[in-house]
Amino acid sequence: MKKLLLVLPLLWLSVAASADTLGFRVGVANWGYDVSGFARYQSTSTADNIDVNNDLGYDDDSLTFIYAVLEHPVPILPNIKVSRTNIDTDANGILSANFNYGNIMFTVNEPVTSEVELNQTDITLFYQPLDNVVSLDIGLNAKYIDSKSSISGAISGTENADVSGWVPMLYAGVGIDLPFSGLAVSADGSFVTYDGSDFYDYSLRATYTTPWFLGVELGYRKIKLDLDDFDGSYANVEFDGVYAGLYLQF
Repeated sequence: MKKLLLVLPLLWLSVAASADTLGFRVGVANWGYDVSGFARYQSTSTADNIDVNNDLGYDDDSLTFIYAVLEHPVPILPNIKVSRTNIDTDANGILSANFNYGNIMFTVNEPVTSEVELNQTDITLFYQPLDNVVSLDIGLNAKYIDSKSSISGAISGTENADVSGWVPMLYAGVGIDLPFSGLAVSADGSFVTYDGSDFYDYSLRATYTTPWFLGVELGYRKIKLDLDDFDGSYANVEFDGVYAGLYLQF
């Protein structure tokens, strides 16, 4: 984390460039994702890892995420992107072993139901050293994670886990516009690693903007949350899949 805090001001100063026109985009997309990995709560023992697929019964699901981007011609001020992704899902499973989750010991072969609400708000400040046919974005992203989950066993009872906090991340993006066609391909993402935890969130997409400000996009998105005592939570969970959306661009 200390190294990241030293790098960020240098990065901020080195890319003090911005878009040469005023632009605004607001979009919404439906994301069909697969989930995999493990989680545990208030335990440092890997023996308490709970597999989200084999133990809890989670599989593929879908959600809607929204975003807005403002780009402007003021060189000293960063552009801004704000996005919101809410994962709200539940599942039924049968445990393959005994697990401690919080203050409760769940037993092997016990039927369980679980619920997960994982809300993510991303505030990204970025500059554009390049903004022509090829564009380049470099900046910072502050991701706020607000997670509420529960596991209920037919025998053991119910345990709740509430986890929240800010995660500072590096942000970068690149894009290529096909002149006079409205077509473009781009990729962007945020990443950070510190204190044994890794976070990344990236997307690849193709877009088409019509002459009437309306656009369509098709892409792939992946989120990884590798937590090592993040507000008492330990996990290595991935969400990934294809999404499709609409946007307005002015």
